[in-house]
Amino acid sequence: MIISIDPLTYIISILQAELNFLGGANYQLDTNVFRIALKDWEDNEEGIYQPKTHTHNTTVLLGGIQYSRVLELLSPYTITFQETGTPYSVSLTGSNNNILEKTNLGTVQILSNNSAGLINVGEVQYGLFSGEVTIDVDNGSTGTTYPTGTPLQPVNNLADALAIALSRGFDTFFVRSNLTIDAGDFSNSFTFEGENQTRITITINTGANVTNCEFKNCTILGTLDGGNVLDDCILSTLSYANGVIRNCLLNTGTITLGGAVTAHFLNCFSGVPGTGTPTIDMGGSSQSLSMRNYNGGITLINKTGTDAVSIDLNSGQVALDSTVTNGTIVIRGIGKLTNNSTGTAIILADDLLNRANIAVSTWDELTASHITAGTTGKALTDAGAAGNPWDSPVAGSTAEGTFGELVGKKLLTVAKFLGLK
Repeated sequence: MIISIDPLTYIISILQAELNFLGGANYQLDTNVFRIALKDWEDNEEGIYQPKTHTHNTTVLLGGIQYSRVLELLSPYTITFQETGTPYSVSLTGSNNNILEKTNLGTVQILSNNSAGLINVGEVQYGLFSGEVTIDVDNGSTGTTYPTGTPLQPVNNLADALAIALSRGFDTFFVRSNLTIDAGDFSNSFTFEGENQTRITITINTGANVTNCEFKNCTILGTLDGGNVLDDCILSTLSYANGVIRNCLLNTGTITLGGAVTAHFLNCFSGVPGTGTPTIDMGGSSQSLSMRNYNGGITLINKTGTDAVSIDLNSGQVALDSTVTNGTIVIRGIGKLTNNSTGTAIILADDLLNRANIAVSTWDELTASHITAGTTGKALTDAGAAGNPWDSPVAGSTAEGTFGELVGKKLLTVAKFLGLK
């Protein structure tokens, strides 16, 4: 860290660029790094003859509890943070200190975060956050100062929530009310977890970057950015879906694939009752689709590329729209297929079990493939090969002990025939 100290006024100047940027108008000063910079200045040619800048007591472990370091800036030194023309806030971390009292206040807001008694504040606060930032747009508070963002005092906006998460090393947002993600870069694999699937709706607008983010236990609408994981969610109208979608309910609406990669749907199911189905738009070309253990109906539209599709049904139906014109689609499991595909699309559904397929597979099966002695197939084959017994000549069919002997030698003798006549 680079600081400058005026040897005449003893003002310590800190540029905004030397602070840790948290997002929005929020910055952070690691006071231990600042302390080291002061020591370096005291040791150089300019500062060696100047008054001592500070006193310092390092962290102490007593009875298994770590007590925080204490940093005291000494007189006549004061601090001025760079004025940029736009107000911003600086959160002080790493010690209990008197920097707030020693700051020449302007438009820069100083958040001291001192704690009486001083157990290591970071450890205590981390535990109270429960490892995540709690967001409640309806009933939360603005700002980044502790305890904002905890379950006891949720934060009410995403900009502050992101700043809190980045400053404290959290990667999960717990969402207590409907949330719209309008903007911001959340591509560091953040997780958004709703309080309830049906009560919490998260809407994602195109201005936000949610690449590689995970969404859990909520209803999802809007536009994703790829590489996402959706778990235990309700999906309706959703664009640019790729990654892993598991244990999700697919409602009325269209899910559009994108990103030129495979979308994996694992253990998902339709939420549309009756004969209707959710719809998956294949996005034209370049997207492949893997649906494993799917339950209920699904309709595929807009597939023009050669990319493969595999659908394994636990029970349900698949409808292929006429806009499905290319590629190989494999459908297996138990269910029904409505195939309106056109063009060069190849549909492989021989392993799909339903009443019609079972009937065709049974009655159109070649008997020549079933000739093992003692089996029903062998009996049917032999019966079919025997021909019509009424077309067999009597002569030559009268071996002793056979029905032919009874008919040819005993019932149809001339005398008996005349008697019958």
